[in-house]
Amino acid sequence: MTDNIRRIDRVLSEEMALAIIDRCDYGVVSCFDDNGKIFSIPLSLVREDSCLYIHGAKAGSKTQLYQNGREVQIVCVADNRPPPLEQDAFFAIQNDAKALAQQVFTTKYESAICTANAYQVLDEQQKKHALRLLCEKYCAKYMTAFNTAADMYLDKMNIYRFDMKEIIAKSNKSFQAA
Repeated sequence: MTDNIRRIDRVLSEEMALAIIDRCDYGVVSCFDDNGKIFSIPLSLVREDSCLYIHGAKAGSKTQLYQNGREVQIVCVADNRPPPLEQDAFFAIQNDAKALAQQVFTTKYESAICTANAYQVLDEQQKKHALRLLCEKYCAKYMTAFNTAADMYLDKMNIYRFDMKEIIAKSNKSFQAA
């Protein structure tokens, strides 16, 4: 996957790529549909080992697309923001175009991209486990009520697993995550 990266000096380790996925609020999952059109959708996801999980309705595009090992690409961004700069530091560089480009008019980021194969999870225990992982990530403080909600709604949703094949991440090196 590094063949298409212009700034190879910003590539991160696989361990750091996985950490970015774990910290991201959502990932954008893209694939080609059966007509060759690109289908992309932002989704809440969670990782366990080399698998990512999402949930979805029992109807819609995901039900046709995330099946039988279809290849997908997932983009996750954990941090993306302008760099912090104190007012006095800005005034010191306001007439220096290169410094402005590097310190003001840029974005500091951490991102990971993975290629994966998509499958619908059919086993009820695996579905509940994946749903538990999602809920632990996004609504951990309410987990005491998880079983009540899961027992009522698990059969009304689909769970999908993405088996990661390749992963790469990069970051603006001067970025310090908050």
